[in-house]
Amino acid sequence: MASTKRGLAFKGQFWIYDLPAVAGKAIASLSNTKPVIANALAHGLKTGDGIWIESETNSGINGYYLVDVSNEDTFAVIGLNGEDIGTVTDAKFAALECYMLCNVTDLKVDDLKTKENDDSTICDAGAHTSTSKDSGAISVSGIWNPDIKAQEILDELIQTTETLLFAYKPEKSTLKFGYQVVITNSSKQAKATEDWKFSMDGKINGTIRQVRVKADNQPTTKRGAK
Repeated sequence: MASTKRGLAFKGQFWIYDLPAVAGKAIASLSNTKPVIANALAHGLKTGDGIWIESETNSGINGYYLVDVSNEDTFAVIGLNGEDIGTVTDAKFAALECYMLCNVTDLKVDDLKTKENDDSTICDAGAHTSTSKDSGAISVSGIWNPDIKAQEILDELIQTTETLLFAYKPEKSTLKFGYQVVITNSSKQAKATEDWKFSMDGKINGTIRQVRVKADNQPTTKRGAK
């Protein structure tokens, strides 16, 4: 990524995603494997793309995912475990619009957090504790420029307070990581002699979506520049 004024950009690539205005395409079948294999005729996707999947009969699969494409009619849904979803016959998917956010300067991801629970009762002779998994977190900061379309889209998505999809790929890596995130905090600040800066924090919702992409197979950046 290119450098930003008064600092270097995040060493990697960072994307945000937005739902398209078009209706979703039908999925003929979803396998009961991990990850799920989706059959959708002429799906038009490529490995690393972000999608939204939904079903009226099984809303538990509704969410954002990355895809690993096998051929023009099938793709793996990265992040969706099909071992417990049963038979789903009404699933649809929509390819997300992708925006590269080039002004990111800092990124922190806490993939996993744990917490200690006090399970003691009045009948116990001593303390009893257990460890449980808590939601991970993501923090992003960078230079704020509202005239860049990607930043405009991000500001709009923050206002919805709904679950969003973020993804990043570290520099010199072929692994792309995706996260469903609920924004918990967003702020902007500036000083007289400096550029505006933004920061936001979010809670990771669900498992990590991780897929290996080729260097020449990155998602197309839409409206991501001035």
